[in-house]
Amino acid sequence: MASNKKSLSDEERAENQQRFSELLDAIRQDVDLDDLLHPGLDKLAEYDRANKSDLLHTLCVYLDNDCNAQLCSRLLFLHRNSLVYRVRRIEEIADCNLSDPSVRAYLRLSIMLRG
Repeated sequence: MASNKKSLSDEERAENQQRFSELLDAIRQDVDLDDLLHPGLDKLAEYDRANKSDLLHTLCVYLDNDCNAQLCSRLLFLHRNSLVYRVRRIEEIADCNLSDPSVRAYLRLSIMLRG
């Protein structure tokens, strides 16, 4: 069955990205976000600083690529098993379950709002 979904042009995609950025800016200005963002992000950032690691970046890449381990491994220049280990560490440190779509959405939005 053929899909009736229209592909966005580069111009439409850029316009949507601009509108989304403006929405995030408005939210940042109107709301004190400190208590609303996923607390695991601060834990990961602190862990990264203390251990000279890059788990927060790994999380961003992982979420940006729909948790596709094969693609993320390639993008991060990691063996797939190394990525799987990092994802487990992220879940432990951030106290989250990345297999839960609502958790992934909360983390994604928190990352975007955190800037």
